[in-house]
Amino acid sequence: MLRELQAVAQGRLCGPEERRRCRTESGSFADWACEVCQEYLRPEFLSPWTWHLLFLYRLSRAGYPFRANDLSLETWLLLGVVRGAMENSQRGKNDHRQF
Repeated sequence: MLRELQAVAQGRLCGPEERRRCRTESGSFADWACEVCQEYLRPEFLSPWTWHLLFLYRLSRAGYPFRANDLSLETWLLLGVVRGAMENSQRGKNDHRQF
């Protein structure tokens, strides 16, 4: 799950633009290259649980009024992991831009 979150936080989800670029660069080997790609993560490879946690994270960031017992303890803990991954990545991007 952490690898998935890092890919999302760093903007490394494979989208239409990346697929076009890959098909152009890899030609007839594009399907194989896509399967072994280390640079981008295909959205369909994200687990449903990761998508759910990202949804909860976005609700939280938007100010949705979660109460203490709205989520299970496990979900609260994992939401903390999501928040850490997303905010650490954003902080890293901002630091990089300052130099």
